[in-house]
Amino acid sequence: MNFYHLIQEKVFHTYEDWHIKSPIYDRSGFHITGIDNSLRAMRDGHIMYTEIRPPHEIGGCTLMQAVVGARQERVDLYLDVRDKKYRITDLRYEDAVRMMRNFVKDRRLPESGTYVEVPENDAEKRAASFAALAELLTGDAGYAKQFIGKADPEEIETAWMRLSEELLRRGRATALDAKSGKADFLSAVKQLTAGLPVAIHEDMLGETENIEQWCKALNDAWRGYVLAAQDVGSDNYVLIVLTEEDFARAKELAGTILHRIARAEDM
Repeated sequence: MNFYHLIQEKVFHTYEDWHIKSPIYDRSGFHITGIDNSLRAMRDGHIMYTEIRPPHEIGGCTLMQAVVGARQERVDLYLDVRDKKYRITDLRYEDAVRMMRNFVKDRRLPESGTYVEVPENDAEKRAASFAALAELLTGDAGYAKQFIGKADPEEIETAWMRLSEELLRRGRATALDAKSGKADFLSAVKQLTAGLPVAIHEDMLGETENIEQWCKALNDAWRGYVLAAQDVGSDNYVLIVLTEEDFARAKELAGTILHRIARAEDM
């Protein structure tokens, strides 16, 4: 470690040569409170994961990743150690924050024996989940199979954006800026709901003033359908209309690959 990095860490608690990544943040260099803030965003349902990478391996570990658990109020912690992946499940968020802080500040891993090796087929399960999600959203089983050639996480990241582009191309989704006007919003959603037994007209939006409130007004009024959105890590809304059953399934599948499909007002 050079002298500059030492001063940054000891005096300012900033780790210039470490890398932090989440669906909304991807850069080298972060203040230690960035861990707290990112896991808080996970607990609040805004993002699905946070990962940190040291400048060099620590105890053989090259990656620590927190992932929303089976229950929203819990988190799973993954470690890449000497080309193997390990996991601690069902942690409280405060415990995961403590372990990640210890990793960064003290170069210390969780106690051995607290984490177990992840089965090799986990990556295959993620790829299968993505293919199932693509089929559900596009309605095209053949197209869905084109997405995942390998189960590499980077492939899934690329495929997630390709899926968004394909949904837009097919008219299964529409993209709107957060600053879109009410007329544009109504027009876009009417196209998405063409032929569906749902009502949409300006009076349903009442005195609401922004796209988040408009989405909530429609979801509060509809029965059997959900105005959902695919989280693409930007201020744009990629809106999708799904049956309640398909929405629940899409939300679950997206979560297994560390991405989000949620009610549009929750984006």
